[in-house]
Amino acid sequence: SYLCAYATTYVFDPDEAKEIVNDVFMNIWSSRGQLSFPIHNYLLRSVQNRCLNYIRTLHTRERVLDEYREELIAFQEEFCKNDNNPLQLLEIEELKSQVNTVIDSLSVKCRLVFEKYLYEGMSPQEIADEQAISVNTVRVHIKNAMDHIKLQLGPTAGILFLLLYGRL
Repeated sequence: SYLCAYATTYVFDPDEAKEIVNDVFMNIWSSRGQLSFPIHNYLLRSVQNRCLNYIRTLHTRERVLDEYREELIAFQEEFCKNDNNPLQLLEIEELKSQVNTVIDSLSVKCRLVFEKYLYEGMSPQEIADEQAISVNTVRVHIKNAMDHIKLQLGPTAGILFLLLYGRL
């Protein structure tokens, strides 16, 4: 409870603070043979570092999402100028096929997380609970999958992908 309150002074979200403290304890448990006691200062520093890493990740994620939003708005403006025709619908189906091929090339864990997010509409928290992994790990898998799609299909295809599936 003290560590959660300490983490909340950094992240301002009690649920994320609990998740961070939980991650710290999981890390401590996995390396318990290497620790020396007392560990009070180590706990505080670990929570502080995890909070700072979370904040850095959050800022990076927001920057990426802002970039996607700007590209998406520009693409939607261009897309709305044109009428949908059968050729465009065929191109959309081809894009879906390409996206599925790229998704199939992801690592097993990353693909599983991303498919649950994309196709089943599960939130990162729901996926984390189901897979017994942290929410941050789920978010990293989703970001890695999106980056891989953008790398494989190009930035315009990444925007089309967002339009097709409507998940950001």
